[in-house]
Amino acid sequence: MRIIVTGASGLLGKTLCPMLDKEGWQYWACNSKIFDITNSKMVKEITNKISLDYIIHLAALTNIDQAESNPELAHKVNCIGTRNVAEIAKKHNVPIIYLSTDNVFDGKSTSPYKPTDATNPINAYGRTKLEGEQEIIKATKKHYILRTSWLYGNGGYVDAMLTFSNFRKKISVVDDQIGTPTNCADVARKIIEFIKSNKPYGIYHLTSSGETSWSEFTKKIFEYRKRNVEVVSIEKSDFPRPAKRPQYCVLDSDDKLPDWKTSLQDYLAAKK
Repeated sequence: MRIIVTGASGLLGKTLCPMLDKEGWQYWACNSKIFDITNSKMVKEITNKISLDYIIHLAALTNIDQAESNPELAHKVNCIGTRNVAEIAKKHNVPIIYLSTDNVFDGKSTSPYKPTDATNPINAYGRTKLEGEQEIIKATKKHYILRTSWLYGNGGYVDAMLTFSNFRKKISVVDDQIGTPTNCADVARKIIEFIKSNKPYGIYHLTSSGETSWSEFTKKIFEYRKRNVEVVSIEKSDFPRPAKRPQYCVLDSDDKLPDWKTSLQDYLAAKK
């Protein structure tokens, strides 16, 4: 198995690549320094030199506020870059896995979103990731679009909160934004399952089970690690940011992952 992994130095990529090693698969772990997906000439030159069996496209501009402040850059990376990578899949006639987001929805639902539900992003990040989905669909039928949410892993939100707890004993976190924290390790294992399986191509939702708010998620982090930190629940309006966030963005996951509390405990246990 010969695989290109874009965005390999990102949160999910750093978790996935060691698992690819364990499978004994040959892969090229690419980041923007060695493989600029927005440079179509570079993309063509590199991919003309190798043969491929699969593409895992994780590279993206994922900072929601940065995307809102610089929508041109978000479009360049998330849409144009994805178009370039999709063309590789088309040229080599290989399947592509594209990691997408819950932000393609507006958050106005009162029940978990299904893959067939109408999209309506309310921020530049969601719009450009949806454009990326559309580029994948236009380029090749051999695609898995995996929408996930609130990913955490080494160096992500959970680790940041644990570091924060070493310096302060009180933190304010929004309580009126509902979603599902999802462990990168769970998603990485599912990606490998997708590669090994004969699942029908299409759009899938892939998150942990259950739902919660950012403040409740943060409280659980400190509770499980026995950190004496007070979490003060606030509303989004108390903490204005450049980009709007969907208020309720729970995904109806096709492949059931463990409950988010169980996955969080597993993540923290592995860090000891």
